[in-house]
Amino acid sequence: MVVCVLAVWRGRDEERLASAGLLAAWAISMVAFRAKSEDTQWPILIIDTCLFCLYVYIAMRSRRFWPLFLAGFGLLIVATHVAHALDAGISGWAYWTAARIWNYLCLFMIGYGSWTAPKRYAEIEAGDASEVPGATRR
Repeated sequence: MVVCVLAVWRGRDEERLASAGLLAAWAISMVAFRAKSEDTQWPILIIDTCLFCLYVYIAMRSRRFWPLFLAGFGLLIVATHVAHALDAGISGWAYWTAARIWNYLCLFMIGYGSWTAPKRYAEIEAGDASEVPGATRR
């Protein structure tokens, strides 16, 4: 919640969209999650895949680097679900621990993007975006 408040306070459209998507995914996951199940959580896989698609959309439109890492961690979340679905030998503990780690890294990236947004957007608006550190070359 702190990261989402930070995104609303300091972030711009990209950071706010990423945090809103994450909050929506959490809310829907709370309804769809089956507790004490070590099986693949198919509804959660669908939710995480939709969230990954949102992250890719943000990364493709952004002029900054942090959304690329965000999309990468989102891909790792989806890959963790798929790996567990393909290999039932992966324990439920390893499955959920890996998913939690990638989710925390997504939170970190949204927080980083939100915290640095005012400075980076001021630099982008002041000059050529290709000369701004942290801007992608297009």
